[in-house]
Amino acid sequence: MSDQFNQQPSPTARESSGILGLGRSSGQRSAEMMAGLRAELLPRPEYVAMARPAGRVIGGMLLRFGRGEQAKINLIAGRPEAFRYLITQNLQGRTDAHYVELASGFLPRPWQLAHEFPQLRVTEIDLPEVISEKQKRFVKAQLALPPNLKMCSADLGAKPLPEVLEGQKADVISAEGLLFYFTLDVVERIAAGVRQSLKPSGVFIADIMTKEAYLALTQSSKIRQAINIFRRNAGNWVGVVDDVEHARRLFKTVGYSDLEVHTVPEIAEHLPHVPKPLADVTRLVVARN
Repeated sequence: MSDQFNQQPSPTARESSGILGLGRSSGQRSAEMMAGLRAELLPRPEYVAMARPAGRVIGGMLLRFGRGEQAKINLIAGRPEAFRYLITQNLQGRTDAHYVELASGFLPRPWQLAHEFPQLRVTEIDLPEVISEKQKRFVKAQLALPPNLKMCSADLGAKPLPEVLEGQKADVISAEGLLFYFTLDVVERIAAGVRQSLKPSGVFIADIMTKEAYLALTQSSKIRQAINIFRRNAGNWVGVVDDVEHARRLFKTVGYSDLEVHTVPEIAEHLPHVPKPLADVTRLVVARN
């Protein structure tokens, strides 16, 4: 796979302009906006600690623009909790388990799971500027970093995952809100690279965007302004699959044996604390090695 990595920054890591002053790259700006949105919707200490004041102001502005589309807004809170549910379900019964979160941004889920399961080895990976800033925010908020959490700085577009993990294999690798920022040929390479770092029975958990979902989000008159502001700063959604069967073919092409597909509303039936209703505009996949 060495020919796929030329040490050039990936699209989300390249320096680019943004109108909101939230970072030098689309990846960093996306992380800041999502942190601000989560802090507004889920004001727990760890979510608040991960958000800059400017990020919360922008998050509040986007929520006001999206008023009237509460089911879509609730996805911001529901999606990370649905991921957490799938991750913990797929870690059950595994000894010496290793969980890896890709492009973690300012999401505190690796920190949460490391605290909740002290026997679990947790590794989170993101751009150097994001990881450095995230560590500072934990310190400032006096939220202790658990010893079973490892925070790694890397641009996974320029450095292959097996190299970042130094050959260690994982039981579960997750990537929330990542794949649709890359063209489908790159998504295929990412999925193949993840598979190289999974144990024989490991799983890759990610979310995908179908054309139907893309249209539902971008053509909604009530939420279009918020979506457009977000995309102008975080990057365009270019990794859009035709439908679920298209996604199945993509993952099976690179060697995954099976693909489970879930919706956030379906998983939220097990999560009474998640705000509802929830829009059905994204798909969560569990790709089995």
